[in-house]
Amino acid sequence: MRLRARGHAGERVRRLAGFAALAADLNSGGPLLAEYRSRQGRDTDITAHLETLRHEATGKVFCRVLELGTRSGMSTSAFLAALELNGGHLWSIDVNDPDVPAWWHENPLWSFLKAHDLSAEARVFGPPQVDVLFIDTSHEYGHTLDELRAYVPRVVPGGVVLMHDTEYDYENNREMQPADPHASHVGRALDDYCAETGLSWENKPGCFGLGVMRIP
Repeated sequence: MRLRARGHAGERVRRLAGFAALAADLNSGGPLLAEYRSRQGRDTDITAHLETLRHEATGKVFCRVLELGTRSGMSTSAFLAALELNGGHLWSIDVNDPDVPAWWHENPLWSFLKAHDLSAEARVFGPPQVDVLFIDTSHEYGHTLDELRAYVPRVVPGGVVLMHDTEYDYENNREMQPADPHASHVGRALDDYCAETGLSWENKPGCFGLGVMRIP
């Protein structure tokens, strides 16, 4: 009995050591995290919010992320860096081809569709349920409200909706001065959607603003 106990204990120690080594390997990251780190120093309209995006996806194991609007891949990079550590998948939709490294398209963590995000093709592209929904597209009130109505119901309880450009002056194509997130097209769409659904949102200022709406 004593020998068996020592054998079980030894096996447990070996397993714990294996888990520790795996955790250390995961925490060191890989090429996607390295790509993300290289982008953090860039002066872009979303740089200040990238860590928020990465944090929201990192906090959920096997996270399902739906991204509407890719452009140069700044937000995409933040999400992929998180998924590289915790697993999961990112579905991205944009009306234009994204300006991203070619090797991203070969990565099993990412799927991209070139389409209008409210088209029939786009609506069946992503999963029926997601943990994180990120929207950064036209920033026009009507379109944004339609996006919220179409995609927020997919976000599971405990999930989050992230909306860039809550401090964007749509008419003049510039950052609002002074910032008033509830006067922007994106902010007004969020306000009206929350009035319809009983949800609420908060604004993270700077870099054109980031709206955060949590699903209870």
